[in-house]
Amino acid sequence: MKIYIMNVASINPDDDKWFNYLSEKRIEKVKKLKRREQKAESIGAELLLRRAVKDITGTDEIPLWDTDKNGKLYLARHNDIYVNLSHSGDYAACVSSSSPVGIDIQKYRECDIKTAKRFFSPDETAFIESSSDLTDAFFFVWTRKESLTKAAGKGIAVNMRMFSVLDPRVTFDGNLYKFIECSNAPKGYRLSVCSLV
Repeated sequence: MKIYIMNVASINPDDDKWFNYLSEKRIEKVKKLKRREQKAESIGAELLLRRAVKDITGTDEIPLWDTDKNGKLYLARHNDIYVNLSHSGDYAACVSSSSPVGIDIQKYRECDIKTAKRFFSPDETAFIESSSDLTDAFFFVWTRKESLTKAAGKGIAVNMRMFSVLDPRVTFDGNLYKFIECSNAPKGYRLSVCSLV
């Protein structure tokens, strides 16, 4: 497993040179986005995906990818490589693995305990409320939940209150998943990775 992180703040999405490094699907996606920051995040995510594929295959190819019915990304040419992307703020992140995997990066913003009570399990909400750093605890739970549902290929249609991500391993939808500790998150961000065991 390998994790990639990139600061995308310097990417000028209006410069067409980036399109030379992107798949047709990514170019279409970038062109549909409205905000400059979103475009830069999307470009950065695919650049990381390209790097991940190159590191594994040794070929510098534009990755051909698609998404399944739940929105989970997969590589069309490499069904033995599992990848996942995330972006937030000035950063994009990618993870590659030999088993199903999910990644989530979130820029810290003000923690709203009402949101936690609405979307998190009771024990997760209690964990956040008892923490000395509410924001960090909130995004610890949030990114773990996102990375787990992405690894499982379930998307956001899952009832997030029905499972807890406080333990290092969790059974979800009949499968065992583990969380990988990520100490390399940029300052002001939380990063979580989850993999099928």
